[in-house]
Amino acid sequence: MHIAIYDLDRTLTRRPTFTPFLAFAARRHAPWRLGLLPVWVIAMIGYRMGIYSRTALKRFGMKLMLGNVRLDRLEELGDDYAGARIEHPGLMPAVMKLVEEDRNSGARIMVATAAFGFYAQSFATRLGFEDLIATRWDGSQIPGGNCYGEVKKDRVLAWFAEQAIDRDAAHVRFLSDSFADAPLLDWADEPLFVTASPAEAAKARARGWQVIDPLAP
Repeated sequence: MHIAIYDLDRTLTRRPTFTPFLAFAARRHAPWRLGLLPVWVIAMIGYRMGIYSRTALKRFGMKLMLGNVRLDRLEELGDDYAGARIEHPGLMPAVMKLVEEDRNSGARIMVATAAFGFYAQSFATRLGFEDLIATRWDGSQIPGGNCYGEVKKDRVLAWFAEQAIDRDAAHVRFLSDSFADAPLLDWADEPLFVTASPAEAAKARARGWQVIDPLAP
């Protein structure tokens, strides 16, 4: 059994998705909140300084830029957002070729991402992925924390157990642009690191990972 797992941000998509989603959704749902974007920028700086976790940052961003929004409304906004982002700035051409290769070979293809599920699901559906593992949002909290690093690996392992898939009988390809995904890259049979940076490529190869230039034609 062949299973191909893809990260979303800067692996399938050309740009990160969360901050653009906050701006996109605020513009449509509560335009006055766009004036709070400088506060969000300051919050991101605080995260970079290690003052709080990524989970706390994302929860703050949701409350700051969107307030209390029904989940069905978030899904509507997420679907519109995914459609717009797929069109512009678009997707990584070399990675999308691998998606087609995996699909044509009969692989089970899935997205595993730290992005929120209420918009990541629309990316996955529009791009023809069968399964999704993403960060959860219950309207006020992030159950289970940000789907990132070891948490993402644990979620993938839980999915394997739920699907009754024998890991030893499966060939797993995993693609990501982030060294935070090292737990899954090291676990996969075929780890592919996505980068156009020579320095990052050298670091990835030193860990035994293959490297793909996402913008290669």
